[in-house]
Amino acid sequence: MTTRTNFHFVSLDTMGIPPFDMSKLPFDVLPQIEIADVSALLPPSLFAHMKDEVGRHRMYYLESTRKFALKHQYEVETPFGVTSITPEPAETLADSLMNLVYACLKLIRPTREQGGVRAEVGQDGKIGVRSVSFADGRLDLPVGERLYALRNKDLDLLRAVIQPFLKTMQGEYWPFRMAVEYYDRGYAVNDGKARYLYWGSSAVHALYSSQNEKITRRVKAFLGADTLIYDPADRPDFEFLQPSSLTIGDVIEDINEVRNCVAHGRRIPNKFFNTKRKCLNGDVTLIQVLEDALGFIIRETLLRIIKNNLIEHFKTEHDVSVYWKSSGS
Repeated sequence: MTTRTNFHFVSLDTMGIPPFDMSKLPFDVLPQIEIADVSALLPPSLFAHMKDEVGRHRMYYLESTRKFALKHQYEVETPFGVTSITPEPAETLADSLMNLVYACLKLIRPTREQGGVRAEVGQDGKIGVRSVSFADGRLDLPVGERLYALRNKDLDLLRAVIQPFLKTMQGEYWPFRMAVEYYDRGYAVNDGKARYLYWGSSAVHALYSSQNEKITRRVKAFLGADTLIYDPADRPDFEFLQPSSLTIGDVIEDINEVRNCVAHGRRIPNKFFNTKRKCLNGDVTLIQVLEDALGFIIRETLLRIIKNNLIEHFKTEHDVSVYWKSSGS
């Protein structure tokens, strides 16, 4: 048997108020899965041979002397240093589980991608790097999420919801699963209109409805029309800026209007490109605010469904419709 370990690098909020409590690491999420300081396991010297080939910019995270990662350890039959043509079932299952845990973490606190490493451990304890994935430098988060990093309370929430989340993602809960899938795919594109289709059409439609009036009514009822889009407690930039008072009720009809423009190939009106708020990097336009709001609405909806034990109402499109009608929205 050979021990293999998958690492997905993450950012911890070491500059927050309060800063991340490092004494909580390693933080167990599931058996064999934890968030840990992996600096000693993956020192820069382990990747030094790659620098000339991949370039120094792509080596940014690998050359760091401080690394934190979502870490999954598992066993395979393949001997150390041997690559099988067809992945073992244990490896396939490990990859799937890691992807689901990371997807759940992204629902709680989306952060910039940093790449990852697949490795194996020899009997002498030596780490052998099997493959490295690099963050795509062309991709970035919506403006409102770019300063996000993981806090201790995010890890606590991950541990609390991961079991029902896995049950849902591995079961016949298709509206929920499709919303998670399209939410995740929204981060794989750096085009606002494409992200709007993934989030504003596919994910929102799966969870609420495809009709504007029903979306507006149900989102307000479920999340609260007065719920802040930018909760000051979640905003590292509000330490320096005046907090935004924008609520779901302020933006939901604009979200519907832009979604319809994108979905039907119409030009987006100029008013959506006017400045709506400020960030540390300057002006933020209304359409950028709507992108922040869409991500927030989807995350909050999915997490509330899990935390409030509503998942049985999101098995089929019919179940979703019945739930909203029975709840008066």
